[in-house]
Amino acid sequence: MATDELALIDEKIAELIKDTNEYGFEALKDKVEEILKSVDIFSIENELNTKAVDMYLKTVITQRNNIKKEEEKTQLKTNKKTKYELIESICKKLEFESQEELIKKISELESKSILELNDVNYKLSI
Repeated sequence: MATDELALIDEKIAELIKDTNEYGFEALKDKVEEILKSVDIFSIENELNTKAVDMYLKTVITQRNNIKKEEEKTQLKTNKKTKYELIESICKKLEFESQEELIKKISELESKSILELNDVNYKLSI
């Protein structure tokens, strides 16, 4: 019976890890507590075992952070355009009254990350 309950918890925790919604620390903790309350094995005198909550919460946060890091790495690797190619592409889509405006815009864009530049480029393409 306990094995079935653990399998159920593991399944629900895995779903929470894969959930793409952004949650704060307290929201994640509440979700983990809700999952653990659904079975009796982590209750001591009708109180939820805080060590179990902490253990599962740590797992959820660590795994979600690892997934996010991998997604960011993949996104950067698959991006074929360099930063300056993106800046050039953005500037071609804009109109400038003078060379000064162009230089100012280039300086502004140089301070942005590749992800931010991709976002700006995408928005200008719409």
